[in-house]
Order: sequence, then structure tokens, then C-alpha cells
Amino acid sequence: MAYLLPLLGGLAGLAADGKNNLTRFHAQQSIAAVLALVLSFLAWAALGYVVALIPIAGPIVAIALFSLVVATAFFLAVNWVISLLSALRGEERTIPLANRIVRRLFGETPAAKPSA
Repeated sequence: MAYLLPLLGGLAGLAADGKNNLTRFHAQQSIAAVLALVLSFLAWAALGYVVALIPIAGPIVAIALFSLVVATAFFLAVNWVISLLSALRGEERTIPLANRIVRRLFGETPAAKPSA
């Protein structure tokens, strides 16, 4: 559920069965993946705004920087599907970028195996 309903599913998973390590792990990771995508967009918006103020080349560079947001979204989408399949199998596989956010927001995660 955490991966099918991006933010609401993660929050519902924490509220419904937050004591189960597997549920908590995937709910936290789902929330963190959404936050990683939102933060990457906000960072681009702030940086792109400043860079766009540079005459002539600024707007071109700002638009080119958006490719980093698209790459982050693609990376998270692929890992989202892998994590969904891992959750269905009852495995714990981390999303590398989201795992850093999980550790900062929720502290240490339950014993998780790094993704290959």
C-alpha cells in the first residue's frame, strides 16, 4: 500500500501497523522517496531561478538543470518498482537516495539489506 499511494499509503502504513518492521521500513522508504523527488524539484526551482537571472546563457542553463530533476525522477521510479516487488516478496531493499532521507527523518531504519 505504501508504494501504490505514494504519500498517503506510507502515512497510513505507519499509522496502521507501525510496529511491524517490514511495514515500517517500506512506509518510511515510500515517504522518503516522495520527499526526495519534491526536494530535488524545489532545489532546481531555487537554483534555476538564480541561474536564470544571468543574461543570455542563464535561462538555457536553468532549463538544462531540469534534466537532473528528470533523472532523479526516473531513478526513483525504477527503484520504486523494485521496492514494490521487494515489499510483495517480504524483503527489505533500500532506495539509495531515499534511505539517506529515512535515516535523517526517522533515525536508524530496521536492519535493511543494501540494494544491488
